[in-house]
Amino acid sequence: MAERVTLKGVKSGIVLRLPEGGDFDALIPAIEDKFKNAAEFFGSKHLILSIEGRQISEAEAGRILMLLAGNTKVKCEGVVIDNPDLEDRFSKLLGPDPGHENELAAMKKERDRMMSTIETLKGAVDPRNCRVIMGNLRSGANIETPGSLMIIGDVKPGASVTAGGCVFVLGALQGTADAGAYGDPDAFIFAMEMDPIQIRISDAMAIAADNTPKQKKGIFAKKEARPPEVALINEGHIIITDLYSDIVKENKFYRKKLEDKAVPGGENG
Repeated sequence: MAERVTLKGVKSGIVLRLPEGGDFDALIPAIEDKFKNAAEFFGSKHLILSIEGRQISEAEAGRILMLLAGNTKVKCEGVVIDNPDLEDRFSKLLGPDPGHENELAAMKKERDRMMSTIETLKGAVDPRNCRVIMGNLRSGANIETPGSLMIIGDVKPGASVTAGGCVFVLGALQGTADAGAYGDPDAFIFAMEMDPIQIRISDAMAIAADNTPKQKKGIFAKKEARPPEVALINEGHIIITDLYSDIVKENKFYRKKLEDKAVPGGENG
């Protein structure tokens, strides 16, 4: 009977087939030998273990998992067995995403979104005149620069940033931001999450209705899962719009870098 224990590898897992009848304890030596002999072949991969051929109890499944862990370097991400009730219990223990595939896909999507955003912003960023701050700015922080300013992180409530050019927040803008601080009405403020207490562009200013970033009112109102946003002056008033909108594409500061390339000695903001 023990000779009828088989083990094979498939694309994303291991299939252990046991004989339908007989004493389970008598199968243990054969199961252990199968795992030992296949250890080098499977390596340290993350795999699913499928137990087929007979219904087994929770305790028996646990013993098989111990044999797998003790004789191989396989990282077992889940167990599939012929016992529907036990399989359902294992699924609940493992959770909806045992291999973190959904989490990894979401991270890749966010990375792609960030790279697309950075590519879109290249036309407005002059690397020779843009100060870059790495990390979150917390309450009390006050950053000022004569050119443009890029924050790779969040601007928390109570923090403020001031730039003679544009302000780019590759994170959440929850504090105060001032762009075009020395009189440039074509400057703008970009944020992955636009939720400021106050923003100013040149001589125009907008303040959250209750001075609390958690309350999204007026021009600060935004729906969930919206793309990165830009605050800029349009017809004398500050508006917040989608990064990819035509209003942003026509903004003079946004197009400034390309225009300056055509004029030798052009001045970048």
